[in-house]
Amino acid sequence: MTRPRPRDYQLEALEWALSRERAIICMPTGSGKTLVAGLWIERLLSTRTARKVLVLEPTRFLVEQTAQALKSLGLPAEPVHGSMSRGLRRRGWSATIVVATPEIVVSEGFQFMEDPDALVVDECHHTTGQDPYTLVTRRYRPRWRLGLTAYIPPSRKGEIESYLGEVRCWSWSDPRLARYIPEWVGEVYEAPFNDEERRLYDEIEGLWDRLHGVERITLGNALRWMARDGPLALRESYSRGGLLGRLLRSLEDLIWSPRVRPAHKLEALERILRDHEQFKKAIVFVDRVSIARLVAGSLNTYNPVLLLGRRHIDPGEALERAKSPGSRLIIATSAGEEGIDLPEADLLIVWSNTASPLRFIQRLGRLLRPGSGRQKVAIFIATPDTVDIDSLVDGLVEAERAGIKLGLGVDAVRRVWSLSRRRHVLEILEEDPMPVDMLAQALGAPRRRVEASVKWLLDHGYLAYIYTPAGRVYGPRYMPQAFYRRYHDSLEPMEGVEATVKVKTPTMDRTLRGGYTRVLSRLQLILTSTGFIAGVRGQARFRVGAIERVVNLSYNYTIDSADLAKLVADNIFAAPRWGSSRGSILP
Repeated sequence: MTRPRPRDYQLEALEWALSRERAIICMPTGSGKTLVAGLWIERLLSTRTARKVLVLEPTRFLVEQTAQALKSLGLPAEPVHGSMSRGLRRRGWSATIVVATPEIVVSEGFQFMEDPDALVVDECHHTTGQDPYTLVTRRYRPRWRLGLTAYIPPSRKGEIESYLGEVRCWSWSDPRLARYIPEWVGEVYEAPFNDEERRLYDEIEGLWDRLHGVERITLGNALRWMARDGPLALRESYSRGGLLGRLLRSLEDLIWSPRVRPAHKLEALERILRDHEQFKKAIVFVDRVSIARLVAGSLNTYNPVLLLGRRHIDPGEALERAKSPGSRLIIATSAGEEGIDLPEADLLIVWSNTASPLRFIQRLGRLLRPGSGRQKVAIFIATPDTVDIDSLVDGLVEAERAGIKLGLGVDAVRRVWSLSRRRHVLEILEEDPMPVDMLAQALGAPRRRVEASVKWLLDHGYLAYIYTPAGRVYGPRYMPQAFYRRYHDSLEPMEGVEATVKVKTPTMDRTLRGGYTRVLSRLQLILTSTGFIAGVRGQARFRVGAIERVVNLSYNYTIDSADLAKLVADNIFAAPRWGSSRGSILP
């Protein structure tokens, strides 16, 4: 990866921060604050001014993104957040550069991490009151401190400076910066369940895993409503009785528990509006009318306007109110996604995530209009470790495929799923490739949910698989060596095996025949000439006396490296060792 070349204003910010020891750099989103921080850390480490650096990020998504950005500079950074296994977190705390959420630092870092010599606080406008950011900056007060933000609310400036140092801003109107700033930027805010809400969600998911047909579909909808919209949506549907009422009757006390919040995303929404308090007009997209009304009632200071469709409001009157400068907040259901000429907005907030590319595009269309030159922001509120974050990931991926320019930063679409349960699946398989049944046991998760996660990871290029006596074994596609550590017997080619291998390439299909050396060399030659192989089907034959063993195998994933090609060839030529004479193990 080519090392990014710092721009003149980034070098200016770097030297200014180093000259003050305690400093806050305020630059527009997209102007490269992370690179400045990386160069600042690099300077401190190279001069041995610091040996240990802590970088705070507000969400697990940004932890992953920032850790990767620092690694691209050659810096020894490791992410630490609550979605990671305890073993990975323990190793992460010992890294030279720890990139973590403030919550995990408070709960674990104070105990397991050596005190840092330098502290970087990204999105430092959170460092006020009793926020976990503040708890960390009170505990760790190293000589070297650097705050990063796109905006310092005037009401919080003094308090933030008391923790981190002097503020200097580089304006988005500065011509040196203007050409690098995207038309819009995207952010992800997390809205986790509390313990009681998590218990309710897990209980419903346990029922979902045991049922089939329409009952399973009904509970799948209940999980989506609760995670996407909020427990109020679940309560509303449950109160109507019918099939859902019968399926969840045993959970009635938990559904109506006072510790289960009606709208668990409301705190995240309030934080968004505080963090972006300079916005002129914001639109919030919510799927449930009841949730929209609850949100509007909780945010009276913004003079909210509800757009709920003709059955609920007079749309003409609502639009007139929405255009008024005094109304800063529009809360819209699907009625506001198309067919209504909404006022121009500079802040779009998606409360209810959707995997539909059409709805995703329609919503962004409310933001991406010619405007006053102000940078615009789209924010997605997501419930980690639920189907809600999965829908967000799918929506972003489909939007990218549809050609929408996403303002979430380089590779951010691929890293946003770090909030998802799919991340847990990948972490386990990085440590130890295994079949789906064993994986479900290791995660303590429903098999169907694990199967869906494995399929998504396989389809999107994260996983590969081989065949073993235990069936298909999945592991990370970018770490073929992980398979050899555990399943070497299933990857040791046998002498005397002949194979027919059908190779799917971008331009045409090829058929290879022969022994191991011939097939492997031709497979790698095809890979070199085409760049990647779209899939392989192999038939291995081995004669033992009068009995011929024939084993069929299929690899339906992209092969784009010599190591992956060798993994497939080794598996095909090892298969007759444990395959039966009838031997078909095609999926």
